[in-house]
Amino acid sequence: MAVTATTVPLSIALRMLLNGAKMTVTLSLLSIGLGFLIGLPVALMETYGNKALKYAAMVYEGTIRGIPLLAIYFIIFFSMPILTGLGLSPFWAAVVGLGIRSSAYQSQIFRSGIQAVDEGQIEAGYSLGMSKTQVIRHIVLPQALRFSIPAWMNEYVIVLKDTSIALAIGIVELTREATYLVSVTAEPFRYYGLAAFFYLVMVLPLTYLANYIGKKYGIKGTGGAVNVRL
Repeated sequence: MAVTATTVPLSIALRMLLNGAKMTVTLSLLSIGLGFLIGLPVALMETYGNKALKYAAMVYEGTIRGIPLLAIYFIIFFSMPILTGLGLSPFWAAVVGLGIRSSAYQSQIFRSGIQAVDEGQIEAGYSLGMSKTQVIRHIVLPQALRFSIPAWMNEYVIVLKDTSIALAIGIVELTREATYLVSVTAEPFRYYGLAAFFYLVMVLPLTYLANYIGKKYGIKGTGGAVNVRL
C-alpha cells in the first residue's frame, strides 16, 4: 500500500523544530540541576563520609549507572504510580529520570575534582584551626568545583542529547518533532538532518567553551575519564 506524503511548509517545520529544541533545553537544564543537587552530596559522602555513607554512595552510583535511562523512565512513569499511588506528568518524570541518571555521573566528576585539591592546602587549613566542615566548605569545594567545570559541561552536553529518549514517555522534544515531520512528509533526510543541525547548534558552543575553560585555567578535564557512559 502506497504511503501518502503531505507537504509541510518550511516555516512551519522550522517553528515545530524550534519548539522541540526549547523543550530539549528546558529538560536538560532542569535535569542537570537536579543531578547537581544529588551528585555533589553523593560525592561528599563517598569522599568524607563514614563507612556506611561511603558504601551507600557507591551502591547508589553503581546501581544508577547500571540501569538504562529508558528503564529509569519506565520505572518512574509507569511503575511508581502503581507502587505508591503517586504519579508524575511525562515532563517531570523525564526531568527526574534524567536528573537521577546524571547525578551518578556528576558525583564521579565532583569526586575527581575533590581528589584533585592539593593535600597541602587541606593540611594548612587544619593547622589554622579550621574544622573539617570549614575545610570542605572554604578550601575543598571552591577548587573542586572549578576543576570539575570542563567535565561537568561535557556531562551537560550528554544530558542534552539524552533528552531525545524522553519521547518514549510522550515528551514532544526535538527528536519527537522531527519524527512526526518525517511520518507525515516521508522526508527523513530533510527533517532528521535539520534536527541534527539544531543539536549541533546547541552542543558545539558548549564543547568549545568547556575546552577553552580547561585550557585557560590549566584544567585537564578532571573527571572526564569517569564520565564515559559504560
